[in-house]
Amino acid sequence: MTTAVPPALPAAARRRHISVVAATSLWAAPLVALAARVLLIPWYQDNQDRPDNIRYLTELAAAPVRNDVGAALTFLSAVLFVGAACVLTDIARRRMPRTALAAGALVVVGAFGLASISVISMAFGEMARVEDRAAMVALLDRLMTAPQFAVYSASLFAGAVGAVLLAIGLYRSRLVPRAAAVLTGIGTAAVMVTAPGPLAPFIVRSAVLALAGLAWVAIAARRVAQDANPHVNG
Repeated sequence: MTTAVPPALPAAARRRHISVVAATSLWAAPLVALAARVLLIPWYQDNQDRPDNIRYLTELAAAPVRNDVGAALTFLSAVLFVGAACVLTDIARRRMPRTALAAGALVVVGAFGLASISVISMAFGEMARVEDRAAMVALLDRLMTAPQFAVYSASLFAGAVGAVLLAIGLYRSRLVPRAAAVLTGIGTAAVMVTAPGPLAPFIVRSAVLALAGLAWVAIAARRVAQDANPHVNG
């Protein structure tokens, strides 16, 4: 008695397959970012769009542990977004190889910006624990307006540009629903540019959009492979 051998998965379908680990990295990154956004104290601004450091330090002092946990989760989300960028690049490069590689690199740069926001937020949390509040406010005023801070903003903006370019690659690849590609681009770009704040509701909504888009991409990419060959697994 011979054992039936399942048919080989066509090359076109194999290109659509992503492993369980890869799929997990897609939804884990925005999910952790969402949890981080709920906990992290945003960098508030006043009505003139200037840093409202008195309010910021006051809220940090009132919830230091919450901010530290949010900062740690922000760092973890940055690491996970590097993995997500690699997965999205692999999908998008089917139609736009050079652009996808450049876009993925930009998202990695944006992840560096997220990690920087994490470390800076932890440092600000320690400043809020100092009794001399006036001195800490003055120091924070100087830090927030220092030209060196533009490096972090630039890296986050680069990550947002990379997310949009990757979304275009996903859209053109036809390996995932085009609506999922659009949500992924908008959500991931918004996660990058809203990382510091100051509007908490918008910060959280950007993470929700990224979660919806990336989870949809993960499910669609896995489903395509499974539909083509039910014997395919992680």
